[in-house]
Amino acid sequence: MQKDIHPKYNKNVTVTCACGNKFVTGSTVEVIHVEICSKCHPFWTGDQKFVDTEGRVDKFKKKQKIAEKARKKKIEKIKAKIEREKQKKEAPKSLKDLLKQMQ
Repeated sequence: MQKDIHPKYNKNVTVTCACGNKFVTGSTVEVIHVEICSKCHPFWTGDQKFVDTEGRVDKFKKKQKIAEKARKKKIEKIKAKIEREKQKKEAPKSLKDLLKQMQ
């Protein structure tokens, strides 16, 4: 096994939660900050609490709005294309047809 290629392992690393809870563990990182721990997580506490730390719901809603706008834009494009084709079909194809339309 090669020497000096592995990170240093710290046996006493303090993990600090957003709720204020602290505990000690081992890790290659010197300090760890977490948003949810076993003292405040709804599964372990039995309390119902909405956990959306990264704004996942907002991110999803934002994507849905963008998709809806894109869908409406695509529908408008298709309608415009159909209208152009309809006008193209109605346009006179020859001088004789043009004279008939004028009468």
